[in-house]
Amino acid sequence: MHHHDDDGRTSRRGVVYVAWGREHVAVARRSADSVKRHNPDLSTALWCRAGDDTSGFDMAFTIPEGLRRPKVNLLGQTPFDETLFLDNDTLVRSALGSLFRLLEGYDMAGAQVQLWHRERHQKPIQLDLPDAFPEINTGVLLYRRSPPVLDLLNRWALLYAEGPYGIDQPSFREVLWDSPDLRFHVLPPQYNKRLFEASELIWSEQPRTRILHLELLRPQRNPVLRWLSNRVR
Repeated sequence: MHHHDDDGRTSRRGVVYVAWGREHVAVARRSADSVKRHNPDLSTALWCRAGDDTSGFDMAFTIPEGLRRPKVNLLGQTPFDETLFLDNDTLVRSALGSLFRLLEGYDMAGAQVQLWHRERHQKPIQLDLPDAFPEINTGVLLYRRSPPVLDLLNRWALLYAEGPYGIDQPSFREVLWDSPDLRFHVLPPQYNKRLFEASELIWSEQPRTRILHLELLRPQRNPVLRWLSNRVR
């Protein structure tokens, strides 16, 4: 399954999702709608199961069988020269031209895990790293299809496969540490907004959130949480 843009070529710049199952595809579609609302020029691409409803996306691809955590293996196969990978539980709230401009000077960008001090974010696989080098949240990753990036993504897939954890961020942290030739930029938290203080809902001098990334935006079985999830904009 592979759809191209109308002119028959893949787009230079776009947003990629990986969704396994109908509920997750629906949540990814909501995120893709938010991309288009603020960025009508950006293309969207979805990796999913064969037969899933891919309406609302410009391109779709079938996830190969047997992948333990598909996104780790698939980010290097992006159809775009410049890619923003988004987890499905995200919403875009602004134009992203400023974000993509980073790729004029950097190969890759991502935001630090905000609760980096927690023990679960300090899990070593092969390297004992300083806690001043926090994990990057891999749910919002901006990257160019360049040799250093493709090399990092390949090494990430290999280290993740041999690592003991189901989560993918410890292995990403280690391959990033071991990538001195890759120009990496740390994004402000507003481009991967995970945490809210109560005071922010009343008044805050913090910059406006550009990309929301909330557990509430995941598929919700509880009807009240599902209602709330669908009210977030």
